[in-house]
Amino acid sequence: MQAQGDAPKRGRPQTLNRDKVLKIALMSYWTDGPTRVAISHICKLAEVSKPSLYREFGSDDGLKDAVLDLYREMVLVPFFEILNREEEFAKGIEALIAFTVQDRQPLGIPSGCLQVAMRAHKDDLGETTRNKVDSLRRETLDNYEGWIERAKSNGEFKADMSPQEAALFCDVQNGGAMRMQREGISNEIIGRTMRVAFSALV
Repeated sequence: MQAQGDAPKRGRPQTLNRDKVLKIALMSYWTDGPTRVAISHICKLAEVSKPSLYREFGSDDGLKDAVLDLYREMVLVPFFEILNREEEFAKGIEALIAFTVQDRQPLGIPSGCLQVAMRAHKDDLGETTRNKVDSLRRETLDNYEGWIERAKSNGEFKADMSPQEAALFCDVQNGGAMRMQREGISNEIIGRTMRVAFSALV
């Protein structure tokens, strides 16, 4: 409660909508590639100034790091939830494939995977973003490994591979599917290709 006669406290005017900027940056990086989008372009789309963006995120590196946090919540968390379901391994494979090849148009999101694109251009990113890319890849592999370990313990995993090797195998299949999507290959073909690849595990 403000005492009578006290002057109102002043702060910096809130001119930047953080969520709006993050969503615009996310879609821009996802559509055009993380190294092909200038800060000035994001500022123009978000209708904010460079100084206000830098005050909020610190740098281009800080913005990309925050975008990856948003991408994790939007895309990776639902993906991890599939891998952690208590269901038969074969059903898990089908759910994973369905998630990968779902029609993006009704969802309003681009084809491909921002995490895969960030990994491909990691050497061109800032240190904070590189560390986040590595962290998300480790989290992804950990979730694959847990999925494989449960399948092994249930006698559903037949391939002569360790969970670590199998996790890398799964990650490669997903990355390949995302690249095919970006190349315009139909989801039907991508789905069939993934089923052939994953059939080696069961």
